[in-house]
This record gives sequence, C-alpha cells and structure tokens, in this order.
Amino acid sequence: MIAENEDLLTEHKPVHVSTAASIFRTSLSLALFIAVDYWIFKSWSAVCLLVSVIFIHESGHFIAMKIFGYKGIKMTFVPFLGAYVSGKATHYSKYKKIIMLLAGPVPGILIGMMLLFLYQQNFNNYFYLAALAFLFLNLFNLLPVNPLDGGQIIETLFFSGNQIIQTIFLYISLLIVLYSLFAFQSWFLVIIVWLIFIRIRSIQLTYHVRKELDKNNFPYNCSYEDLTDDQYAQIRDVLVTQSSLLSKRFTPGVPSNREEELISYIEKILMPAYHQDLTMPQKLLFISLYFLAFILPLIQWGLLKNWF
Repeated sequence: MIAENEDLLTEHKPVHVSTAASIFRTSLSLALFIAVDYWIFKSWSAVCLLVSVIFIHESGHFIAMKIFGYKGIKMTFVPFLGAYVSGKATHYSKYKKIIMLLAGPVPGILIGMMLLFLYQQNFNNYFYLAALAFLFLNLFNLLPVNPLDGGQIIETLFFSGNQIIQTIFLYISLLIVLYSLFAFQSWFLVIIVWLIFIRIRSIQLTYHVRKELDKNNFPYNCSYEDLTDDQYAQIRDVLVTQSSLLSKRFTPGVPSNREEELISYIEKILMPAYHQDLTMPQKLLFISLYFLAFILPLIQWGLLKNWF
C-alpha cells in the first residue's frame, strides 16, 4: 500500500487539503484551544469572550479571502497564541491583500468602540471588559511589527518584493519587541519574538533555495498551480536539502505520505508577480485608515477617562 502511494506521489505534486479536511482541522483546533483556555482561566465567560474576539477577527480575514477568490482557505486555532487564517491568492493584488489584512482588526476595533459606548451609557461592567478585549487584541494586532497584521500592511505597502529590506524591517521589529519585553515584563511578547525569528529564518531559507535554483536557471516566478510535477520535484529536493528541519522529515528524491505538508514551504519559494495596483492616493488612504484605527479608540478612551 505504501509503495502504491509513493508511486502516485512521484507522478503528481500534492494538492491543497479539501474543504471537509479543513473544517475538521478548524473544529479540532478550536476544541483544543477552548480546553486549554478553560484550564488557564477557569471561567467559561472569559473563554467565550476570548474565542468570540479571535473568531470575529479571523472571520474578517476569512470572508475577505473568500470574496477575493483565495484557495485552500482554512482557520486554525493555536493554544496560547490565538488563531490564523491561511489561503492561497489566485489574483496577486497588493490592493486586495491590504484589504484582507485590514478586514481582521478593523471590525473588532469598531465592535470594541461600540461596546465602550454602551458602557458609557449604563456602566455595565461586562460591556467594559468586552470592549477592552476587542480593543486590546485588535489594536495589538495592528502594531507595525511583522508578522502581525500591522507589520504585514506596512511591508506590503512599502517593502514587499525586496528580501533585504524585509529582513531589515524584521530586525527592527525584533528590537522594538525585545525593548518592550524588558520594559513591560510581559511574557506574551516572548511569543512575538519567537514568531519574528521564524519569519527571519523563513526568509533566509527562501533566499538560499532561490540561490540554488538560480544556478540552474530554474524559473520560480509562478504560482503553485502553474508548477509541473517535474518542477515541483526539483524545487522540493532543493528545499529539503537546504532546510535542516525538513531534512529530518523528508528525503530528496523519495516521496512521503506527508507530502502535502511541503506545499506551504514551496509556495514561499515561488514569486508570482504581484500587480502594482496601488496608486499614491490609495496608499495614503490605507495609511490614513491604519492610523485612524489607532487614534479613534484612543480618543474615545481619553474622553471616557476625562483626559481631554
């Protein structure tokens, strides 16, 4: 049976997981997330509030991806971290990518502001706590630190396509988070440091794999769907050879029953051309929206605390 699977994998590149498998993975990760959070907080109301904030945030990304025709979209909950939505763009537009990134935090910030307004009307403590949860988590996600949504927005607007600038931006983000970690003594920021390190290593791996492919004049400026089975096999073997992590789980030239796990790695190597469809007025609009998402809640909070 294994031999038959390996023959099949030799002939065909793996495909994205099915919708049914994606739903099952989301449900399983959500159940684990709820169990871990209840173990931490010992409160179903706190768990429900946290799950609601995260689910609404990720649903914004999910819906935007659906509208823009992304493929293989799935939502995954990660205990201690939150959740993320992944998918593959079919139309490489910076304009649409930024809208997709904003679709996560902006609805949550608006809900938080509405809850804060309701608290101002009747001083119900639940509205206050819910507003804090929506505002804090979504504003935190908009910080200009990669891999948060805010960092990706800034990178897409100004730095995407240049690995050197991306890496510099990541190191600057790392320094900012490390300073905040020691200044505020928040263990949660350790997770952000870890994510930045993962992102830096991913960019370095991508650079080394592309460098090897360039030696053989191998084209990788295409999407995953456009790859032939032979092209997939060639990129796969270079990737597995260059990655110390993947080399422990995969062997060059030898198909695996877990081959679909390599899809996301292969997609990072490819360079489908993004449409330069952002005009200067649009960039100014997005930057204005980005800053307003910070400023308006702070003004409302200041009015609540009589700071003005």
